[in-house]
Amino acid sequence: MASFKIAAAAALAAVSMAGAANAQEASRWFVHLGPAYVDPVESASMTAGGAPVAGANVSIDGRWTLEGEIGYFVTPNVAFAVAAGLPPKFNVDADGTLAALGRAGTMTGGPAGVLVQYHFNPEGRFQPYVGAGASFLIVFDTEDAALNDLEADSAIGTALQAGANFMVNDRWGGFVDVKKAYVGTIAKANLGPTPVRAKVKVDPLVFNAGLTYRF
Repeated sequence: MASFKIAAAAALAAVSMAGAANAQEASRWFVHLGPAYVDPVESASMTAGGAPVAGANVSIDGRWTLEGEIGYFVTPNVAFAVAAGLPPKFNVDADGTLAALGRAGTMTGGPAGVLVQYHFNPEGRFQPYVGAGASFLIVFDTEDAALNDLEADSAIGTALQAGANFMVNDRWGGFVDVKKAYVGTIAKANLGPTPVRAKVKVDPLVFNAGLTYRF
């Protein structure tokens, strides 16, 4: 009878240890999901017919979207994450010496990122983190306005990130996050019969908040 009790206790301990290990393994993954505001910090240099256009610039308005991020902890403090959102449509207006043209066109797309993060307090309720990595400006579509035959290239740049999780329990919580991407695009179009080329720095700030889930 004593040997049966010892065996049962050992089995229970093994199951408990396995459950704890599985729970620890399961908590390596995390998801962030919530609304995000994409605020371009834009500037541009432009040529028309191959000649520089002095003082020409563009203005790109900010847009709300839904952003998600999924990550995996390779150590208790270090994680890899991929972030992307639903692509909003941005209005692109002529500015500077070309402001009289008004709406130059629209661009549908937005930033995405692949980041390495460091989490300072991964077992606590308050979990601040920072990250850095690659940013991607993905352009899905453009539409003409004052400019005709508008095209814009997708591009790769760099990104920085800072944020924090506020955990309610081991699985669920909330987060706030800000990312700064350094990325631009080359836009080509025609202004009447004149070919126009612009090198546009988009460099968006992305403010994001929502739900955290670890699994």
